[in-house]
Amino acid sequence: MIELLLDEQKDKYNEFCSFAESNVQPYASDWEREERISKDIVNKCIEQGYLGCTIPEEFNGNGWDSITYGIFTEAIARSSTSLAGLFNVHTMVMQTLLKWGTEEQKNKWLYRMCKGEILGAFALTEPDAGSDIRGIKTRFTPKGDKIILNGKKRWITFGGLADIFVVFGMMDDESGKPVACFVEKNTPGFEIIPITNMLGFKASYLAVLEFNECEVDKENIIAKPGFAFSHIAPYALDYGRVSVSFTALGIIGGCLNYCCNHVLRRKTFNSRLIDQSTIKEMITKMGVDYEAASHLCINSCKAKDMSNPNYAEKVMIAKYFTTRAAHRHADNAVQIMGATGCNENHATARYYRDSKVLEIIEGSTQIHEMILGNSFTKKFRKIEKK
Repeated sequence: MIELLLDEQKDKYNEFCSFAESNVQPYASDWEREERISKDIVNKCIEQGYLGCTIPEEFNGNGWDSITYGIFTEAIARSSTSLAGLFNVHTMVMQTLLKWGTEEQKNKWLYRMCKGEILGAFALTEPDAGSDIRGIKTRFTPKGDKIILNGKKRWITFGGLADIFVVFGMMDDESGKPVACFVEKNTPGFEIIPITNMLGFKASYLAVLEFNECEVDKENIIAKPGFAFSHIAPYALDYGRVSVSFTALGIIGGCLNYCCNHVLRRKTFNSRLIDQSTIKEMITKMGVDYEAASHLCINSCKAKDMSNPNYAEKVMIAKYFTTRAAHRHADNAVQIMGATGCNENHATARYYRDSKVLEIIEGSTQIHEMILGNSFTKKFRKIEKK
C-alpha cells in the first residue's frame, strides 16, 4: 500500500505504525479480555492530537484528507480493531456536526470533540431495525421548546464510553418525518446498558441505549426533520465505510505479517512451510488481495476528496471487497498458524473474530450486493440495437 501514498502520507503512515506498535499492540489482548480499551490509550491518542482526524484546523482538528484518515485506521487496526472502531464512530459524529450542525452546535461540541474532551457515538441501529432504517421505532415528540425521546438503540459501538450521541428516529407529529438529534450522556431519561460477550470488537464498549421520556432541547435537532435518512445518515456512513474498509485492510496486512514470518521460520517434513504448495497458494492469495484492496481503498478516498459523483459507490465497493477478503484470509491465517492461531491471546485469533463483524457493520455484505448488483446491471447492460 505504501507505494500508493505521497511522501507526506508515507511519513504519517510510518508515524502511525510506530505509535500502534508501541502503544496499542502490547495491550490489545488485555483489552479484549477486559472487554474495554484502556483510558490510558485514549489519553495517549489525545496527546498525539489524533482525535481531530478529518476536521479542519479552525476547529482544532488535524485537517487530514480521507487517505490519511484511512492509513491511520489501517495502522491502528493491525493492532486493535476495537480502538479503530472508536475513531470510526467519533469521526462519524464529528463529520455530522461539521456538515450539518449549526454554529451554536459546533461551538458547543466540535472543538471539544477534536481535543478529545468528549467522545461521540452514532446511534442508528435498533433491535428491529438495522440496515432497514425506515423500520426505526424511536420517536421524537415536540413539547414546546423541547422534544421528548422514547425508544431503544442497540449494538451501539462505544455507546458505553461516549459522551454525545447522534440519535435517529421519527417525529411523533403530523409530519412523521425522520429526524436526527444530538443527545448528551447525562440527559435525564437516558440509560446506557453495556453489551458483553460479543464475537468480535470485544473492547469497543458496545451498549444498548434506552430513552424513557428523555427531554432534549429542540436546538439539538440536526438540520431539519426529513433529512435524517436521505442526507445525514448516508453522509456519516460513507466515513464509516472508509474506516471499515481500512480496518479490513489492516487485518489482511496483519495476517500477512504474522503468517509470512511463521512460514519462513516453521519447518515440517524437513522443509519450511513456505516450500509447501498449499501454503504458497494461501500466501499468494493473501498478498494479491492486499494489493487489490489497497488500490480500491486509496482510489475510493481520492474519489471522495475530489467529490466524484460516484464516490459513495466506490467507497461501498472498497468496503465490500476488503471485508470479504479480510474474513477469508483471517480464516487462512489461523490455519497457517495452527494451534498458535487458535490461542485467544494471539492477533490472528482476534483477526478471525473481528473480520466476521466487518461483514455486518456499516451495511452488511448482502445489503451491498443488493445495491451494487442493481448498479452494475444498469451500467453494463447491453444496449440493444433497434
